[in-house]
Amino acid sequence: MKIVFRILMILAVLLVLFLIIGMMLPEKLQLERSIVIRAEPNKVYPYVSNFRLFNQWSPWVRIDPQTEFKFEGPGQGEGAIMHWRSDHAEVGQGSQKIVQANPGRDVRTVLAFAGMGKAYSRFELQAQQDATKLIWGFDMHFGYNIPGRIMGVLIGDEIGDYYQRGLTNLKQLLEQKEP
Repeated sequence: MKIVFRILMILAVLLVLFLIIGMMLPEKLQLERSIVIRAEPNKVYPYVSNFRLFNQWSPWVRIDPQTEFKFEGPGQGEGAIMHWRSDHAEVGQGSQKIVQANPGRDVRTVLAFAGMGKAYSRFELQAQQDATKLIWGFDMHFGYNIPGRIMGVLIGDEIGDYYQRGLTNLKQLLEQKEP
């Protein structure tokens, strides 16, 4: 009986430690990456406000070209929705909806990841002479979700790397199109 009691005490201590450490982790994941593209904002904007064009430079499409996509709503701008499904763990499944779009200035989306909750993404376009500084941001709030907080710490750099790859892909795509 003493062994069972000791095992239960050890498990209780481990659970308390897990909770304490988990609550000390950040309750949200926020990141942004940026790049300067030699194209005016009106040339960049369609690629961040149209999911069919988004897939021409998305870093996740390059991970799994067999990803299945379904589109709803308008072709571009507010109300456009993209659903995706992939067997590849790094792509997974979910949806993204454009909730705000200001042509040539910014686009804001809500992401719903299967089994992982919601996140928010944004693109900000800043004119710079004959170029555009494009900022891609990501925000996810975990609240008291301790496994979410742990996941946020583990995947933050990975998401940032994907965002930077995507921005580099878009820069290459648009600068090749420029005369």
